[in-house]
Amino acid sequence: MISQDNVLFRLDFIELHSQSDYDLLHEVANSDDLENILSMLLLDDTLSDALKRQVKQQLKQVKSK
Repeated sequence: MISQDNVLFRLDFIELHSQSDYDLLHEVANSDDLENILSMLLLDDTLSDALKRQVKQQLKQVKSK
């Protein structure tokens, strides 16, 4: 199992602007469904290309575990 600290480090490309952002990141980090969450992010048309590249990179790492 991947530790929460390790997941948070790998999700550090997400910029936190408020306490609710931080809370959401912790919820995602504790989720057993991280692969699907990252996949769903890729479907978001509002994400910048740079952020999509980072999400794809994280998704590859999650799938390789």
